[in-house]
Amino acid sequence: MSYIEGADYWVRLVSFPNMGSPAVTASNGDGTFTIYVNAMFSPERQREGLRHELEHINAGHFYRDDVELAELEAAADGIISLAPPEKGPQPVSGGRSIPFYQSMGELLEDFIRRASPGSLKLLRREGFLPEETKP
Repeated sequence: MSYIEGADYWVRLVSFPNMGSPAVTASNGDGTFTIYVNAMFSPERQREGLRHELEHINAGHFYRDDVELAELEAAADGIISLAPPEKGPQPVSGGRSIPFYQSMGELLEDFIRRASPGSLKLLRREGFLPEETKP
């Protein structure tokens, strides 16, 4: 296993309340990630879980809303390979992608899709985004 260059992530060993998963990843909302490894599992399963989560980060799975979760999980396990997304940033081997946008609107759309709820709330409060409307 090796460090993913160009991606900011932290790994924390914690005791989960159960043995439902050897590891999980949380997006920090700013393009960084925290991988939580379950201390209740054996070292081998912890390494396997960490490798799985690193594959999600390296392949840009957190930015894919065009693929079902089961497919992302199968791709992280190496069972299937996914076609690259049709638009937006595309992952490159060895790290994060450098996005190129066709317009300012496309950049804003991608930013809002990736932003954390807290970031969006701050932008609305400062008047940079309109208030949310309930459907």
